[in-house]
Amino acid sequence: MSPELEKSINLLLKKLERVRDRELPVRVGRAVVNGIRDNFNRGGFYGKPWKTPIRSKAGFRGATGRYGPLLSGTNHLRDSTDYIPGTGRVAIRNTAHYAGTHNDGADIAVTARMKKFFWAKHYEAAGDVPVLKSGRPSRSRKADSIRGEAAFWRNMALKRTGSKIKIPQRKFMGESPEVGKAVEAETMKALQRIIDNIK
Repeated sequence: MSPELEKSINLLLKKLERVRDRELPVRVGRAVVNGIRDNFNRGGFYGKPWKTPIRSKAGFRGATGRYGPLLSGTNHLRDSTDYIPGTGRVAIRNTAHYAGTHNDGADIAVTARMKKFFWAKHYEAAGDVPVLKSGRPSRSRKADSIRGEAAFWRNMALKRTGSKIKIPQRKFMGESPEVGKAVEAETMKALQRIIDNIK
Protein backbone atom coordinates (compact mmCIF):
# COMPACT_ATOMS: atom_id res chain seq x y z
CA MET A 1 0.00 0.00 0.00
CA SER A 2 1.38 3.37 -0.98
CA PRO A 3 1.90 6.03 1.73
CA GLU A 4 -0.55 8.31 -0.08
CA LEU A 5 -3.32 5.66 -0.09
CA GLU A 6 -2.66 4.80 3.55
CA LYS A 7 -2.92 8.47 4.47
CA SER A 8 -6.23 8.79 2.59
CA ILE A 9 -7.65 5.69 4.32
CA ASN A 10 -6.61 6.94 7.77
CA LEU A 11 -8.18 10.32 7.04
CA LEU A 12 -11.41 8.65 5.94
CA LEU A 13 -11.47 6.52 9.09
CA LYS A 14 -11.04 9.64 11.25
CA LYS A 15 -13.95 11.30 9.45
CA LEU A 16 -16.11 8.23 10.02
CA GLU A 17 -15.20 8.18 13.72
CA ARG A 18 -16.02 11.87 14.06
CA VAL A 19 -19.39 11.36 12.38
CA ARG A 20 -20.18 8.34 14.56
CA ASP A 21 -19.00 9.85 17.85
CA ARG A 22 -19.93 13.54 17.52
CA GLU A 23 -22.15 14.36 14.57
CA LEU A 24 -24.67 11.49 14.50
CA PRO A 25 -25.66 11.67 18.19
CA VAL A 26 -26.72 15.32 17.69
CA ARG A 27 -28.45 14.78 14.33
CA VAL A 28 -30.23 11.61 15.44
CA GLY A 29 -31.25 13.19 18.75
CA ARG A 30 -32.70 16.21 16.99
CA ALA A 31 -34.58 14.05 14.44
CA VAL A 32 -36.08 11.76 17.09
CA VAL A 33 -37.15 14.65 19.35
CA ASN A 34 -38.77 16.39 16.37
CA GLY A 35 -40.65 13.15 15.62
CA ILE A 36 -41.86 12.91 19.23
CA ARG A 37 -43.07 16.52 19.21
CA ASP A 38 -44.88 15.83 15.95
CA ASN A 39 -46.62 12.94 17.73
CA PHE A 40 -48.08 15.43 20.20
CA ASN A 41 -49.30 17.70 17.42
CA ARG A 42 -50.89 14.75 15.57
CA GLY A 43 -52.45 13.27 18.71
CA GLY A 44 -50.92 9.81 18.51
CA PHE A 45 -47.83 7.63 18.42
CA TYR A 46 -46.67 7.50 14.79
CA GLY A 47 -50.19 7.06 13.39
CA LYS A 48 -51.75 5.24 16.38
CA PRO A 49 -54.27 7.75 17.81
CA TRP A 50 -54.41 8.45 21.53
CA LYS A 51 -57.60 8.07 23.51
CA THR A 52 -59.74 11.24 23.47
CA PRO A 53 -59.38 13.15 26.76
CA ILE A 54 -62.38 13.20 29.10
CA ARG A 55 -62.34 17.01 29.13
CA SER A 56 -63.27 16.94 25.43
CA LYS A 57 -66.16 14.51 26.02
CA ALA A 58 -67.34 16.38 29.14
CA GLY A 59 -67.68 19.58 27.14
CA PHE A 60 -65.07 21.71 28.90
CA ARG A 61 -65.43 25.28 27.74
CA GLY A 62 -62.96 27.38 25.84
CA ALA A 63 -59.51 26.31 24.77
CA THR A 64 -59.26 23.67 27.53
CA GLY A 65 -61.96 21.62 25.83
CA ARG A 66 -60.39 22.03 22.40
CA TYR A 67 -56.83 20.98 23.26
CA GLY A 68 -55.85 17.62 21.84
CA PRO A 69 -54.66 14.73 24.03
CA LEU A 70 -51.60 15.61 26.16
CA LEU A 71 -51.66 19.23 24.95
CA SER A 72 -52.31 22.31 27.05
CA GLY A 73 -51.86 26.06 27.03
CA THR A 74 -48.19 25.66 27.97
CA ASN A 75 -47.46 22.34 26.19
CA HIS A 76 -45.06 21.60 29.04
CA LEU A 77 -45.09 17.82 28.51
CA ARG A 78 -44.35 18.10 24.78
CA ASP A 79 -41.62 20.70 25.22
CA SER A 80 -39.94 18.75 28.06
CA THR A 81 -38.71 16.19 25.52
CA ASP A 82 -35.04 16.64 24.66
CA TYR A 83 -31.86 14.69 23.97
CA ILE A 84 -28.42 14.34 25.55
CA PRO A 85 -25.68 13.49 23.03
CA GLY A 86 -22.71 11.41 24.14
CA THR A 87 -19.74 9.80 22.40
CA GLY A 88 -21.31 7.56 19.79
CA ARG A 89 -24.70 7.54 21.48
CA VAL A 90 -27.66 9.72 22.35
CA ALA A 91 -30.23 9.57 25.16
CA ILE A 92 -33.80 10.76 24.55
CA ARG A 93 -35.65 11.91 27.66
CA ASN A 94 -38.65 13.82 28.94
CA THR A 95 -38.03 15.79 32.15
CA ALA A 96 -41.69 16.34 33.14
CA HIS A 97 -42.25 14.43 36.38
CA TYR A 98 -45.55 12.98 35.07
CA ALA A 99 -44.19 11.93 31.65
CA GLY A 100 -44.00 8.25 32.60
CA THR A 101 -47.59 8.27 33.85
CA HIS A 102 -48.88 9.29 30.42
CA ASN A 103 -46.37 7.32 28.36
CA ASP A 104 -46.99 4.05 30.23
CA GLY A 105 -50.47 4.59 31.71
CA ALA A 106 -51.14 4.32 35.45
CA ASP A 107 -53.67 3.85 38.22
CA ILE A 108 -53.46 6.78 40.65
CA ALA A 109 -54.91 6.61 44.16
CA VAL A 110 -57.27 9.46 45.09
CA THR A 111 -56.02 11.47 48.07
CA ALA A 112 -57.82 13.90 50.38
CA ARG A 113 -55.81 16.72 48.84
CA MET A 114 -56.94 15.72 45.36
CA LYS A 115 -60.59 15.65 46.49
CA LYS A 116 -60.21 19.17 47.90
CA PHE A 117 -58.80 20.34 44.53
CA PHE A 118 -61.66 18.63 42.63
CA TRP A 119 -64.29 20.33 44.82
CA ALA A 120 -62.63 23.71 44.30
CA LYS A 121 -62.69 23.19 40.52
CA HIS A 122 -66.35 22.12 40.70
CA TYR A 123 -67.42 25.23 42.61
CA GLU A 124 -65.35 27.42 40.31
CA ALA A 125 -67.06 25.99 37.20
CA ALA A 126 -70.55 25.86 38.73
CA GLY A 127 -70.28 29.51 39.80
CA ASP A 128 -69.70 30.53 36.19
CA VAL A 129 -73.06 29.23 34.86
CA PRO A 130 -74.83 32.28 33.35
CA VAL A 131 -78.10 33.32 34.99
CA LEU A 132 -81.04 34.87 33.10
CA LYS A 133 -82.79 38.07 34.24
CA SER A 134 -85.55 35.86 35.63
CA GLY A 135 -82.99 34.30 37.97
CA ARG A 136 -83.09 30.90 36.27
CA PRO A 137 -79.89 29.29 34.97
CA SER A 138 -79.30 29.77 31.26
CA ARG A 139 -79.83 26.82 28.90
CA SER A 140 -77.41 28.18 26.28
CA ARG A 141 -74.69 26.05 24.70
CA LYS A 142 -72.10 27.90 26.80
CA ALA A 143 -74.06 27.20 29.99
CA ASP A 144 -74.38 23.51 29.09
CA SER A 145 -70.62 23.37 28.52
CA ILE A 146 -69.96 24.90 31.93
CA ARG A 147 -72.43 22.47 33.56
CA GLY A 148 -70.61 19.56 31.89
CA GLU A 149 -67.31 20.79 33.27
CA ALA A 150 -68.77 21.28 36.77
CA ALA A 151 -70.31 17.78 36.68
CA PHE A 152 -66.96 16.27 35.69
CA TRP A 153 -65.21 17.86 38.68
CA ARG A 154 -68.07 16.89 41.04
CA ASN A 155 -67.82 13.25 39.93
CA MET A 156 -64.07 13.34 40.52
CA ALA A 157 -64.56 14.91 43.97
CA LEU A 158 -67.08 12.21 44.95
CA LYS A 159 -64.55 9.42 44.44
CA ARG A 160 -63.55 7.68 47.65
CA THR A 161 -60.12 8.39 49.10
CA GLY A 162 -57.90 5.51 48.06
CA SER A 163 -59.97 4.63 45.00
CA LYS A 164 -58.16 4.60 41.66
CA ILE A 165 -58.19 6.99 38.74
CA LYS A 166 -57.11 5.20 35.57
CA ILE A 167 -54.78 7.24 33.38
CA PRO A 168 -54.84 5.59 29.93
CA GLN A 169 -51.56 4.93 28.18
CA ARG A 170 -50.79 7.60 25.60
CA LYS A 171 -47.37 6.50 24.44
CA PHE A 172 -45.43 9.39 22.92
CA MET A 173 -41.87 8.08 23.04
CA GLY A 174 -40.17 4.71 22.86
CA GLU A 175 -39.09 2.14 20.31
CA SER A 176 -40.86 2.08 16.97
CA PRO A 177 -40.02 1.38 13.30
CA GLU A 178 -40.27 5.14 12.66
CA VAL A 179 -37.51 5.86 15.17
CA GLY A 180 -35.34 3.24 13.48
CA LYS A 181 -36.02 4.87 10.11
CA ALA A 182 -35.03 8.29 11.47
CA VAL A 183 -31.72 6.88 12.77
CA GLU A 184 -31.06 5.13 9.46
CA ALA A 185 -31.91 8.26 7.42
CA GLU A 186 -29.53 10.47 9.41
CA THR A 187 -26.77 7.84 9.19
CA MET A 188 -27.15 7.52 5.43
CA LYS A 189 -27.12 11.31 4.96
CA ALA A 190 -23.92 11.59 7.02
CA LEU A 191 -22.23 8.83 5.02
CA GLN A 192 -23.33 10.42 1.75
CA ARG A 193 -21.75 13.71 2.78
CA ILE A 194 -18.45 11.91 3.39
CA ILE A 195 -18.68 10.11 0.03
CA ASP A 196 -19.44 13.40 -1.75
CA ASN A 197 -16.32 14.97 -0.23
CA ILE A 198 -13.94 12.18 -1.21
CA LYS A 199 -11.50 13.53 -3.78
